[in-house]
Amino acid sequence: MLSARRKASQDKTIPRLDDITARLIEFTVTLTDQGGRSRTSQFRVLTTLLDHDSYPAAQVAACYAQRWQVELVYKTIKSTLRGSGRRLRGQVPDLAEQEIWGLLAVYNALVDQAITAAVDLDVDPDEISFSVVLHAARDHLCRPCQACGHHSNSRDLTAAIITGPRNRTDRHRTSPRTAKDRQIQHTRNVVYTIAITQTNLPKRDETP
Repeated sequence: MLSARRKASQDKTIPRLDDITARLIEFTVTLTDQGGRSRTSQFRVLTTLLDHDSYPAAQVAACYAQRWQVELVYKTIKSTLRGSGRRLRGQVPDLAEQEIWGLLAVYNALVDQAITAAVDLDVDPDEISFSVVLHAARDHLCRPCQACGHHSNSRDLTAAIITGPRNRTDRHRTSPRTAKDRQIQHTRNVVYTIAITQTNLPKRDETP
């Protein structure tokens, strides 16, 4: 880290950062599919949440799984919002960046609508289907009232989202990661089991 900071700043005299105390949590995740086949992966999380009573290792491990939600965000923006197989129209970096910012702005506006619907339903926002929100928003903007030509209000949009089908949050699935794997494998229902690895480090002496 010191070498990287010195290289980035082009200043070889930058001092080392002060030491900090961190907590290492190690755990394994076993994925078992319907056919009984299993695969185990090992993870390590380094955190400054030192109080193991307030932040149990099992809860930290469960929260860590949420980081993979970002992969779903990328997929949603690229495939659902932009459209599968469609490229950015900008042919130069500045125009491509401008279009990406536009996609991000629209994505956040739609997620805000999903959260509004989830609050009304008193459910987890993960239950709200992004596809439902996208289609409802398109109808809201592109299909004005036939009688007077005005657009429906935001409450009508929320109602349309609420009445749409919802995601199942109790189902866990895994899919092949590469194009080659997808040719011979299929998406499978799985069960995840998290096991915390017990530390072999000596306990810290906290006596004065």
